[in-house]
Amino acid sequence: MKTLSGVAASSGASVAPAWLHAVADFDIPEGEVGDRDAELAKLRKAVEAVGRALEEKAEQASGELAEVLDAQAMMARDPELADSAERVIQDQGTSAARAIIDAGEDYAEVLAASESEYMAARAEDIRDVCKRIARSAVGAPETSVADLSEPSVIVATELPPADVASLDPQLVQGIATEEGSRTSHTAIVARALGIPAVVAVKGLTAAASKDSPIAVDGDGGEVHIEPDDDTKSRLEGKAAARAKRREDLKARVPDGLAATKDGHRVEVGANVGAVAELEAALDEGAEAVGLLRTELLYIGHSEAPDEDEQVGVYGAMAELLGDRRLVVRTFDFGADKPVPFLDVDAEENPALGVRGIRLARLHPDLITTQLRAIVRATEGGRRIGVMAPMVATAEEADWFVEQVNAAGGQEAGLEVGAMVEVPAAVLVAGDLAERLDFLSIGTNDLTQYLHAADRQLGALSYLQDPFSPALLRAVQTICLGARDKAWVGVCGEAAGDPAWALIAVGLGVTELSVGSDSLLEVRVALAEATLDDCRSAAAEAIGAPGPDAAHRIATGLLA
Repeated sequence: MKTLSGVAASSGASVAPAWLHAVADFDIPEGEVGDRDAELAKLRKAVEAVGRALEEKAEQASGELAEVLDAQAMMARDPELADSAERVIQDQGTSAARAIIDAGEDYAEVLAASESEYMAARAEDIRDVCKRIARSAVGAPETSVADLSEPSVIVATELPPADVASLDPQLVQGIATEEGSRTSHTAIVARALGIPAVVAVKGLTAAASKDSPIAVDGDGGEVHIEPDDDTKSRLEGKAAARAKRREDLKARVPDGLAATKDGHRVEVGANVGAVAELEAALDEGAEAVGLLRTELLYIGHSEAPDEDEQVGVYGAMAELLGDRRLVVRTFDFGADKPVPFLDVDAEENPALGVRGIRLARLHPDLITTQLRAIVRATEGGRRIGVMAPMVATAEEADWFVEQVNAAGGQEAGLEVGAMVEVPAAVLVAGDLAERLDFLSIGTNDLTQYLHAADRQLGALSYLQDPFSPALLRAVQTICLGARDKAWVGVCGEAAGDPAWALIAVGLGVTELSVGSDSLLEVRVALAEATLDDCRSAAAEAIGAPGPDAAHRIATGLLA
């Protein structure tokens, strides 16, 4: 047995024969072409063919995968990309295939240099699309994964979304790739489909053999080549235990809306970024969406989405939710997550820079378009709220309310809120609550800012513990400031920890928004604890000397 480590990308475990995904090489014409007009025609025909093929695959897919393929189709048709390749053909007589690959590489290098993991991961998407256009330009056949006929683990250097669209999810037991990240499309699609996956596994393709047994541990981030009997047994047992645990939780969730054992109502919603995530969350009992991340509408696109495009996305989400609330977070990008259509200067400290509401104030046209789309999505009585990220002052809250109302938010009945993720907002929570309908605590950023510790640095991971007394006291301060003025929710990852969620409820939080895989755990924990239990434990936890002690107190609440 050989064990390789990578990045845990999609939870779960599986053991099955390896199916090797190999991309066939093709020749790219080098040197100067004789007929530049003919080469331009080849490029345009190839761009159209690949764009159309990706759109057709998107129509056949659903949920997250369909959105990913739509995004790739937009990349294929990106006029800036095509214009760049055409200029090289016209000026230098370069072949269509070489021109589009070089143009894509220039674009990919810019994305790969981004400090944003998500943006860097889009570099491979650009490369994949440009290779497809190049193959079409020279008439090389597309690679096919339709030959998969038995339950298998897919082993690849990277698995492009268009190839994922050709796979039968019933046959794909797991995915392991040599490249990629948690934000690569392979990882996103694997999570949406519930397929265990490990990415960034160095040496994988050289170590794996066709049809040899392979085990994927999507929780531990390990791939076992020809696993021994003990490893097989352990991972198969892990998969069975996971399934049994889920059935047990489903049996313990009481009927009706989420509440504590003594009837104190706490709304349990989901954090989502796409329709597939919402569908999965609703299957798990989500009562609302407490955070709709809208960055996927912008990041990686050459132009900002127009009002109609955004209405389509928000309206589809609201339609699925029915009379349940949808809270939309306005765009949260900037120097930390740059977008192609904005000329944003590099910053020494992008996490503390022009992002979120700060960027919105510099580009009011973007926020106006987004708010108008959100207002239009309320048609038919849909229940929608909107919140701004990175709010730090009461003046910023006033400005945001003015923008919402100018877009028709008041007449549409929009609830207006703000993310609390910077320490300044904690200290003026009462002032914010006087101006807003709700406050939503983003524990990920708030924890790093409270401790002045970059959450991306492994050496400082000990300062990212959500049971930190500083964070718990910040939550208490927010709830006290907002009391009788605005409701308080939590949409950071901490809310998905059942023990932490109970402490938050004890501190005054009345809404929790979590990942779909945490919904059952949180709902069961609430149903089996009383409000007095939560309050007593919370009072003890905020007085604890450190996160370990606070964690022990919190876990004592779990049945």
